[in-house]
Amino acid sequence: MAKNKMQIKYKRAKRERNKNKQEETVQSQVKSFLITLGIVVAFIGVLYLGVLGLKALGVFEAGYTKPIKNTEISYEYILIGTVFNRNENDYYVIFDDFEKDLHANISDIVGNKKLPVYKVDMSKSENALFKSDTSNPNAKDASELKINDVTVIRIKNKKIAEYITGAENIEAKFN
Repeated sequence: MAKNKMQIKYKRAKRERNKNKQEETVQSQVKSFLITLGIVVAFIGVLYLGVLGLKALGVFEAGYTKPIKNTEISYEYILIGTVFNRNENDYYVIFDDFEKDLHANISDIVGNKKLPVYKVDMSKSENALFKSDTSNPNAKDASELKINDVTVIRIKNKKIAEYITGAENIEAKFN
């Protein structure tokens, strides 16, 4: 009776690996190759059709392209924002549309003085913001400048010392 109450644990038989070993035939290898090739071709076809669809929607159209600018450093022409920031203590600044070259003689007249002369080309888009119908001879910094015609400003110690507007007035002053 004592044997009936005992629980006997039996060892399980070891697992056999590769129990269902199947040998591949040439025919099954060709079949699996063709299936794989078909899946790859179908995937590439779907991608190609997707790209064609995106192209038709205009996704790949030319967008923003960075403009190509040739940068030149000029010590004669300056931007209007740097008028009061020159290294010299006393100098002239000519404001004119140098692209049209209507007042070429003014540059020569002012250039005959012993002081350095800088030019601000008002035809450039950076300087065009400061064009105005009225002038401001009492400007304390570059943001307050307003230019309405050909103008010559003499700057002493980072302040406006002379403010001459109009070609006739400039020629009369320097001749």
